Amino acid sequence: MLGKFILFYLINYIFADYLPLDGNQWTAINQNKSITTKARVPGSIYSDLRNNGHLKEGLLVGYNDINYRWVARDNWTYERSFDVDSKLLSKQVVNLVAHGLDTVSNIYINNKKVGQSVNQFVRYKFDVKDVLKVGTNTIRVEFESALHYSSRISKWHFDTYHYEIVGECFAKEYHGECHNHFIRKMPSSYSWDWGPAFPTVGIWKSIGIEANDKAIIRDITVVTTPDKTSGTQWTLSLKAFIESDSRKKIDTKISVSLDDHLLITDQKHSLTPASDGTVKVEFTIPIKDMTIIAWFPNGVANNTQKLYNLKVSLGFDDSKEMSEQSKRIGFRTIEVIQKPVKPIGLTFYFQVNGIPFYAKGTNWIPANNLQEDITPEYLRELMESAHKANMNMMRVWGGGVYESDYLYQLADELGIMIWQDYMFACSLYPSYPQFLETVDQEVLTQVRRLQHHPSIAIWAGNNENEVMVRLGKKEDFERHKKDYIELNINHIRKIILEEDTTRTFVGSSPSNGDEEIKEDWISKHSSDERYGDTHYYNYDRPLWDWKIYPSGKFASEYGYISYSSIETFLTVLNETDLTFPISDAMEHREHHPGGTKSIEKEIGYYFNHPSHGGIERFNDLVYLSQVIQAMAMKIETEFYRRNRQIDEKTGKGNTMGALYWQINDIWPAPTWASIEFGGKWKILQSYAIDFLKNNIVSVYEDNNQTLKISLIRDDYGGKEVFDLSLKVYKWSSNKPVQELIAKCQSNQGFSAEVLFSHSIPDLLTKSGCADRSECVVKVDIPHFQTSSFMLLNEPKNSKLVKPNIKLVSVKRKSHLDDKQQVFDITLSSEAIAPFVGLDFKLKSGIKGNFIENGFFIFDGMKTITFETKSNVTEKQIKDNLLFKTVTDVL
Repeated sequence: MLGKFILFYLINYIFADYLPLDGNQWTAINQNKSITTKARVPGSIYSDLRNNGHLKEGLLVGYNDINYRWVARDNWTYERSFDVDSKLLSKQVVNLVAHGLDTVSNIYINNKKVGQSVNQFVRYKFDVKDVLKVGTNTIRVEFESALHYSSRISKWHFDTYHYEIVGECFAKEYHGECHNHFIRKMPSSYSWDWGPAFPTVGIWKSIGIEANDKAIIRDITVVTTPDKTSGTQWTLSLKAFIESDSRKKIDTKISVSLDDHLLITDQKHSLTPASDGTVKVEFTIPIKDMTIIAWFPNGVANNTQKLYNLKVSLGFDDSKEMSEQSKRIGFRTIEVIQKPVKPIGLTFYFQVNGIPFYAKGTNWIPANNLQEDITPEYLRELMESAHKANMNMMRVWGGGVYESDYLYQLADELGIMIWQDYMFACSLYPSYPQFLETVDQEVLTQVRRLQHHPSIAIWAGNNENEVMVRLGKKEDFERHKKDYIELNINHIRKIILEEDTTRTFVGSSPSNGDEEIKEDWISKHSSDERYGDTHYYNYDRPLWDWKIYPSGKFASEYGYISYSSIETFLTVLNETDLTFPISDAMEHREHHPGGTKSIEKEIGYYFNHPSHGGIERFNDLVYLSQVIQAMAMKIETEFYRRNRQIDEKTGKGNTMGALYWQINDIWPAPTWASIEFGGKWKILQSYAIDFLKNNIVSVYEDNNQTLKISLIRDDYGGKEVFDLSLKVYKWSSNKPVQELIAKCQSNQGFSAEVLFSHSIPDLLTKSGCADRSECVVKVDIPHFQTSSFMLLNEPKNSKLVKPNIKLVSVKRKSHLDDKQQVFDITLSSEAIAPFVGLDFKLKSGIKGNFIENGFFIFDGMKTITFETKSNVTEKQIKDNLLFKTVTDVL
């Protein structure tokens, strides 16, 4: 396991001396000393208690999010001993560096206090030269309960300033804790509408003693600028942030290389650190002897994610000491284009290397309450699932954590651009001096850590906090506005724009973009469809109707809830908990107020509810909920993708981004995720592969019972001429009763065009369909390898027949690599089979992904690709495969 931690928290620089304090030599003790346990760093108290048998069940089992809350209410001390030699202590500077303390602590070396922490997201550095000794030393980190601290500060703030800050407590359905906005800690660790409360304490990132006589390079930031006359020549501008606590003038020599090409060799610099011991060195370097390949997001332009190894070395003429930083960088430019539109509004779209692109993707939440439980393999699996679904952007949501270096490295590698929120969410926050001071440290720590990643596309100050300003008491509005502007604009924004001149900053998400500056940062309507980005959710209207969705500029959040599979739920619940109607144990996991009723209501619009019963009927409910979710996201996303035109009357429209909520889960529960906790795909994830492809056909019903077919192209090609096929099927037959072939022309790439319109009543008459309930429509454009379907009626009101699906064959197709196999699974049906869901029998042990799921079988036959890392045979798949369609729901 230690190797996994090293990968996450790898320190890239070289010191004359570095003594790591990570590992399992720690002990954790609660306040009254009734519990003493072995502990591991990096880690947290929950995993330490679990791993050493003090918590008898898994954290996510049953009601343990409440049963184990006592852990978070206690104070915990972490301590260990370590040896120091005379060589380390002989250095001029000896610091304790803690890359992540969670959260409020006092730190002691040899029983002498050397510092304190109040922010999970700050790298702390403490001078310990005078308290260390040669031989055995002790370190003790005394953590105060995050719950006690935030409650205490909330009371102090009210007693001092005499007003309440919006967002004190969550809805009761969250089963969470209050006051998360008074502590700089992962907000969702206090619970959220998709996750449990596990307010951890612990040393969650690496900690160690670093010592030097001269200086070290702490961070590197970069700017890449293309030559205006050459597409392969670039200029690299970089800043090296150097620390030298000796405060003395130092003579240095600095070298810079790019993929082993020396750009600067032993360039001499005489540096005088500021009063805080830091100094910045800047370089502007034309890249002359290398042909640079530009970095692009996934699927954009030439789709290259070329990365280069940038190394900056710091040396000294009078010392062998050396410091070095290496970063993987990409050469690219990024802009958010906000230009006026008529009659009113601003565009909002991304442009990389001068090329506009449609942002397609999702939102990311923490993959686990315990960051130490997230393996590199699991992170890669999730990010590769996003890449496989043709995503080019992901929003790291502002209620979690600034993610591990490895996640951003994967984003760079896979071409998934990151919309990076700062970690403030769904609340207002205080602006007293000590709070602002630690936020300043946090912003500086994170922007310098992340800035070099080519995947970072935009900075956002928070998630949904701007809208909260107007939700408090009217008499407190001016105070809330002042707090908001002081924190988000005068501090967060100011520091980010000073540190990074290459990216756009928006005050919040959603926001009105540049328009919010004119509105003094507090918009009357922060999801104005004429500006910026929008968040939209609906829980009580039929979600398969595209007309209910907003015509905004950029949809950065939208989604709907569904149940995870019984396989995932059985890891934390008993079989007797999986029933329909929903059991109390399942309801406990539904944190969204009214979520259970909403799911049943949405199912009722389109399907008959399952019969009451046990696990089989619950499995029917899971299936229907996932179909509802997948179809809702397909219909909404396709609307956003074809909605390229500006409404000349309102200024709405020209939607240029669609990031659905959300890709991943933090525990097994009914949530908005397309991938369940543990990595199993819901039907939505398979649908996303199709509706996020660069080129798709979208068939929908417009006004006056008109069927329309649009082609959405996100390629950059020119005019194309091709055939479009529209087939009408009766539900009872595999053969179309009508086929229309249209010769179509698309004039240019990066466009959305209506190719075909037809009256639905006329189409039904020509096809011999008695009414809408008898038939269904399928559309194909083979030239663009895209197809889709359109329902003419709700499935429950359609004349479906049992299609008698049979397994025809399973054939191993190939090995993708040494660890992954690919199988073709072919099914037959005797009639149209809608929303066919595939899975495997419980305890089969087969893990993997169906590239298509929830699909239709037209024409009597369908072959689906299954990818798996399981060591399985064709026979095992045949023996364990399950399939279900709408008519199988009892």
